[in-house]
Amino acid sequence: MLTEEFVSAICGPPLSSNTAIAKDVGIYCHTLSPTYSVKSTFKKSNVPVNCLAVSETHVFAAQHERAYVHVYSRVRGNQEAFVAFPERIRCLTLVGDVLVLGTTEGRLMLWEVRFNIAVPSSIPQLTTL
Repeated sequence: MLTEEFVSAICGPPLSSNTAIAKDVGIYCHTLSPTYSVKSTFKKSNVPVNCLAVSETHVFAAQHERAYVHVYSRVRGNQEAFVAFPERIRCLTLVGDVLVLGTTEGRLMLWEVRFNIAVPSSIPQLTTL
């Protein structure tokens, strides 16, 4: 049977006080097989456009107007790391094992997530995944 999984993220405050929508949830992992269902959710994330990257094992989410990236484990379904960067993140993408981050100042940062190596090397608080 054909199965499709996709990930979506939301940014901003809730538009209404609808109790059917969880307040803290910002990232949703969906499954379409042949019926639709939400497979998992990740809380405490406010992800703008172009700031979400997904690998087979992790979800990387840059936070809106912040210099933080939240790293979530898709296997365990929880937040694994909170990584602070020296500048606010404008966009990010995953290229193989390298997370490419674009900053609001126009710089590119490369973070090799498998071996926990970042360029520039002045980035503090990197944790092994």
